[in-house]
Amino acid sequence: MMQVALKIDVDTLKAAQTGVPQLLELLKTHGATATFFFNLGVDRSGRASGPLFEVGDQRAHRRLAKRFVKPRGAARWYGTLLGAPAISVKARDALFQVRAAGHETALRGWDSVNWVKQIDAATEPWIKAEYEAALGAYLHVFDRPATAMAAPGWRSTRAAFRLQQRCGMAYASDTRGTHPFLPILQGEPVKVPQLPTTLPTLLEARVATLTDQDAVSSILDAYSARPEALHVFTVNAHADTGKLLPALQALFAAWREFGVQLVSLDTLYRQLTVNDLPWHDVDFRAWPGYQGQLACQGRHFPR
Repeated sequence: MMQVALKIDVDTLKAAQTGVPQLLELLKTHGATATFFFNLGVDRSGRASGPLFEVGDQRAHRRLAKRFVKPRGAARWYGTLLGAPAISVKARDALFQVRAAGHETALRGWDSVNWVKQIDAATEPWIKAEYEAALGAYLHVFDRPATAMAAPGWRSTRAAFRLQQRCGMAYASDTRGTHPFLPILQGEPVKVPQLPTTLPTLLEARVATLTDQDAVSSILDAYSARPEALHVFTVNAHADTGKLLPALQALFAAWREFGVQLVSLDTLYRQLTVNDLPWHDVDFRAWPGYQGQLACQGRHFPR
């Protein structure tokens, strides 16, 4: 059975309150399941200029990306002129809807904006404090510990990977890559499997091709180049709803027509034998269309 695992990132209050219900309806229509990674702390959308929203190699591409992802309404002032609302409190109904619909819930973090802005220079105590706040919020909302995490914006560090292992994560999805692997960071092995994003995101494809149809075609082409792979497709609950929702609908419909099953990351993880996964370096390097460095699957280490 051909599969694509759906990783849905929920970073903002609007994404949780508006994007999540739209995505739940879309998933139901296509008989799909997904993993929703929630930012459960504060929404600082008003401070999110820069790397969080800058997608595209050219200035025109970055301007187009901002049309889809920039905060609107009161959210423009969250964390600046207005207080930063607590997503786990203000959007609790949406979080419960995801669980009630049978989808996997997982952890994005505590403050996605600050994470992207500060992670490159962050100390281990700072990362630990972010993790502890996020883990505590997850336990409070869902009444069970989180077992999976995904770093905001594919930004991370060796200390963050190490702490995931100490927190008992079953798996993580912090990287861009080609297939599931066990990570090695600067010589340190971490036995928390990485399920990397393997396909372009809809926003990346859209700003590169400039039309919805071509964006969908480019993602399908990337999938068709390696249909046997264990693919992970990342959906942004803020950017990929609204104006981009018809393109996402077309993509899901095309996969369904091709006989591709859309599943949660947990479904993919349960197909793996962790001890048999290959070991790979994690490199922090430039990624087309992004400012800063992303965590990427690097060279293979033979057993």
